[in-house]
Amino acid sequence: MSGFYDVKLRVRDYEVDQFRVVSNTVFASYCQHSRFELLEKIGINADEIARTGNALALSEMALKFLAPLKSGDNFVVKVRLSDSSAARLYVEHFIFKLPNREPILEARATAVWLDKSYYPVRIPQEVISKLVQWDSN
Repeated sequence: MSGFYDVKLRVRDYEVDQFRVVSNTVFASYCQHSRFELLEKIGINADEIARTGNALALSEMALKFLAPLKSGDNFVVKVRLSDSSAARLYVEHFIFKLPNREPILEARATAVWLDKSYYPVRIPQEVISKLVQWDSN
């Protein structure tokens, strides 16, 4: 659907576990952060969605761990919208350690558009327009 958007980050001390590597749960946060950064770049603001009473909620996420990250490591999350349906966005995430781009994680996520009652609904046309414009660039 579109090319990758890069979000560069650095591992903070409090993100590591007793084995001195990034805790598995933190990787989901890295993916969420990069997903929100991508949406913001496209022109879709999560806070604005929430103010309307709607939600863009994660319904699925699969993580494949390839190698660890440690405190102080620099890395990049490459994120892209891989597909969409009437009510869902499908997102791919790849994390690489910098500077050598060692593969760290592969993740796939599904986000679903929800109405005020938390039922899936069609993605609003103005959002679809922004996605189409992003994809054409």
